[in-house]
Amino acid sequence: MKAKKLPSGSYRVQIVAGYDVKGKRVVKSFTADTEWKALKMAQEFKDGVVSDKDGNLTLRRATELYIDSRRNLIEETTISNYEEILRNKFQLIMDVKIKDLKVIQVQQAVNSDAQRLSAKSVRNAFGLIKSVLKFHECGIYLDNVKLPKLVRKEKELPTFETVFNIVKGTESELPVLLAAWLSLRIGEVIGLQFRDVDAEKGIIKIRRTIIMTDEGEKVRDGCKTEKSTRTLQLPQYIMSLISAIPHESETDFIIPKSRRAVYGHFTKLMKQNGIQMTFHNLRHLNASVMLMLGIPNKYACERGGWSTDSILKSVYQQTFSAERKKVNCLIDDYFGGIVEQLTDDKTSSQTKSHGLSHESG
Repeated sequence: MKAKKLPSGSYRVQIVAGYDVKGKRVVKSFTADTEWKALKMAQEFKDGVVSDKDGNLTLRRATELYIDSRRNLIEETTISNYEEILRNKFQLIMDVKIKDLKVIQVQQAVNSDAQRLSAKSVRNAFGLIKSVLKFHECGIYLDNVKLPKLVRKEKELPTFETVFNIVKGTESELPVLLAAWLSLRIGEVIGLQFRDVDAEKGIIKIRRTIIMTDEGEKVRDGCKTEKSTRTLQLPQYIMSLISAIPHESETDFIIPKSRRAVYGHFTKLMKQNGIQMTFHNLRHLNASVMLMLGIPNKYACERGGWSTDSILKSVYQQTFSAERKKVNCLIDDYFGGIVEQLTDDKTSSQTKSHGLSHESG
């Protein structure tokens, strides 16, 4: 067996675990942060150190089997996230046999990881473990496990005008417009090809994305979700920027850059102008603009490729500080006007009453 060093710095060992009904090899992969760990995991599997029979599955082995059952069915980034959880999360209970696993042990693992990880990371890891135990028909009841609370962070977004003034004329202009105007994810931005543009109809089709895997970037047909594959009206200004890009083939990429290059150039420009903003925040900016313009959530979801409006509302739609000030002024004017009017009326009434009393005296 040999371990291959991946671009991420991890090591991977692959061995033939068997053959499927068509005689095709079933390859089992073992990935770890060091070479010896990857080799050890592969050797243990090969030697049958971990037994899959008689209910002796450890949570670690049960999770491996669950992940393997999902390969080629869900996106590779999700598989990669699962494997990262397997390596680094809930390590207190990974070697406990699932038949012996108790709720208190799961709670202790949650508490332990909550001391070093974000609430979101702990919740994601717990979600995987819960699915694994359900997959293996383990009767443990986990609904009463207490999870760390998510703390929603309010992020002050700059206006689109501010962002556009910074990126106009730079190599970030087109990627930013595709994300902030059309609400494309960064993988969708760099996955666009010239054949996706229909100049006559003035539309652009979002039908592939570039994802990150342990082996680097990979082109994948289809987007993050079924609803993410969509067709959008293409504004003339963005069309003109695309038309100005020389290319030899319709399958050439419109933005022939890596995810890291697009992300890095944008964040560098923002930092130079005193703004802390990620490229993904441009989708938040787009959702917030649609909210400000009163676009119905149904149409906002279609444009942005969100599966549900609950995700749109709870995660993406935010408000701008400038718009908050306008809203605050409107509210203050409304209530202030009433208070002022009633106060004036009362003062006037008291003045008249005092005057009448003085005259009668």
